[in-house]
Amino acid sequence: MEGWGIRRTRAFQLALLVLTPILLTAVSPVQAGIESRSWIGCTYRGTDAFYGVPYTIYAYQNGSMAILVVSVENDYGRPINVSAVKVGFDWGLNYTSTQCSWDNPIVMQRNEVYSFTVGFAVPDTAVASNQYLHGYKIYVEHVNSTTEPKEIVATMTRSYTEEPDFAVYSADQAEAQDLSQLLTRLRTTAPSFTSARAKLLVYKAGNETTTGDACYRRGDFAEAKFHYNVALSMYSSAYSSEETFGVTHEDLEINATKTELRVDEAQIDYFEAWATMISSVSTVLTLAGLAAVLFAVGYIIKQLGTLRKPTGE
Repeated sequence: MEGWGIRRTRAFQLALLVLTPILLTAVSPVQAGIESRSWIGCTYRGTDAFYGVPYTIYAYQNGSMAILVVSVENDYGRPINVSAVKVGFDWGLNYTSTQCSWDNPIVMQRNEVYSFTVGFAVPDTAVASNQYLHGYKIYVEHVNSTTEPKEIVATMTRSYTEEPDFAVYSADQAEAQDLSQLLTRLRTTAPSFTSARAKLLVYKAGNETTTGDACYRRGDFAEAKFHYNVALSMYSSAYSSEETFGVTHEDLEINATKTELRVDEAQIDYFEAWATMISSVSTVLTLAGLAAVLFAVGYIIKQLGTLRKPTGE
């Protein structure tokens, strides 16, 4: 009996040695990860009041091309063979990267990071509604070999369903969002208007923008687009009005300056005339004085001549 017990213990230990790697593989966390994902070429990226979430959404207009870049890191202590990178959406369709496949897996070395691209045409809103945000999952599968026979040994996943962030825009929604962003930039970069008409137009444009925002929040994108366009037209008129006012004001200043210059020139001419007259008078007086002196000298000489004549001549 004792020998049987020893043999049974040894058999159990051997079985445990064989099964331990398998058990560890089954219960240990995945040693490769989906490090990050990036949406490229979005119609809009940012917060959206219609969906009422505080975080960034990634929106594409229906019919446009969406591109997802998935960054994968191999933290295994050995190479892995990535056979598929997929993204599955809540509207029931999966989209797969063309960079790898079952027949042509990509070998990732230990600690290597590789970026996979998944591109797909965004479906119509009849398939993927624009009334709510869509969740999705990313899958990265790898197989045990690059040649047959092969089988999937692990699938890495990352879920974006708890806080869905993918939006499908209708044409009106996309255009309304573009106009809203343009108006936001105008409000933050517009100069300080001085024309009363321009200020009034800017005030009215603000009211139209507020109305458009309210329409957008309730999902009336066509009406929002209408009010945004009216606001933009008013901004354009405000700029034109300000330009006209500025040109008119500048012309008035130029004319006022010219008038002042003409007055100054007239005063200069007046003083120059007086200076010329005074100079002339001074010259005349100088000449007259000289003539008087000469006359006096001649008179004196004449009288002296008279005195020199003998008496009786």
